[in-house]
Amino acid sequence: MPLQIGVLNSSGQVGGAEISLLELIRRLDGTPKVTLILPEDGLLREKASQAGIDARILPWPERIMMVGERAGLHGIRETISAASASPGTARRLAKFLCSIDADGLITNGIKAHILGALARRACNIPLVWYFRDGLQGRRISSLLLRLYSSRCSGVIAISRYVESEARRVLARSVPVHVLYNIIDLEKYRPGIAPPQDLVKTRGEIWYGVIGAITPLKGQDLFLRACEKVCQALPEARFIIVGSNFYRTEARMQYGDDLHRQVRESGLQDRVRFLGQRSDIPQVLSTLDVLVQPNRGPEGLGRSVLEAMACAVPVIAVNRWGPAELIQDEETGLLTPWMGVDALAERMIRVGRDVALRTRLGANGRNWVLQNFVPDVQVARFREIMNSYVTVN
Repeated sequence: MPLQIGVLNSSGQVGGAEISLLELIRRLDGTPKVTLILPEDGLLREKASQAGIDARILPWPERIMMVGERAGLHGIRETISAASASPGTARRLAKFLCSIDADGLITNGIKAHILGALARRACNIPLVWYFRDGLQGRRISSLLLRLYSSRCSGVIAISRYVESEARRVLARSVPVHVLYNIIDLEKYRPGIAPPQDLVKTRGEIWYGVIGAITPLKGQDLFLRACEKVCQALPEARFIIVGSNFYRTEARMQYGDDLHRQVRESGLQDRVRFLGQRSDIPQVLSTLDVLVQPNRGPEGLGRSVLEAMACAVPVIAVNRWGPAELIQDEETGLLTPWMGVDALAERMIRVGRDVALRTRLGANGRNWVLQNFVPDVQVARFREIMNSYVTVN
């Protein structure tokens, strides 16, 4: 009988973390058997169902869903309100895990980590935190994770950077395993036909940013660099792909600010906002360069890996997870954190040099093929889980 694992996610929507999670579960092919537990209905349940994954809704109270440090929603009132709802939510989680005879629990996201730790005492099964986040600027989260880390059996970190972040808060007895996200190398590859709604005029050079529309991703920095690029490369065009499903950031209006920035800079004819797309491999096929100009911590950089797999050259911030993926001048270009002038210089350089783009793209693709073998990553995940979980 295969292990029965509950996987608790902190959102019902789909971002990079959820795409990575679904790709892993899909490739497990029922060994172990996974039940995905979601705090709300949304696109993630739909995507899971399409992939043949059992997904259940176990609703969280609104006060838990809405608390979030990075959006400034972490005052005393919000924190106390969320904390008061947590024990009851954890009890319902423990009851559900018992009802499916779960042999273990994996949590994906900081809120899920904390609720999983609260639930563990009642259901007495191993708990593994799937750690994807940097903790910069998350003082309360760091405190809570440190407080409850002794209830955690082990941690899977998606990069060495994330491993170092986890080590800051974990009890010394808790082991950490680094396991990079899985990329579907059949889906993400060179030579894919572009989408019909994206037509590139001969001679144009397309740069793109792909990711959630949030200050952490630094789309505003990208746009500031684009102004400088346009002066040197009149044929340059720019696309921004993504939306913001984070309910905690709904009041920030960052997306509106980006549109205003485009209008005020006179880039209206150069920049397109594509919103959320389900055809990222096709979108990548239209790009000459992917740019990842993060302002805030990036656990790994899924869009970096996807672009590299498609042989699209990448310019990424020389920090956090992306710095682990790129060897500067060999498999991509690294740029200083918050350095708009330096970012623009690199964008201009790679835009002017077709041979450089070709070399970086090919080297990036080869590096991914050598270091991101899905079957090896899945086997490693099973090995990690088997070290903690046994059939009840």
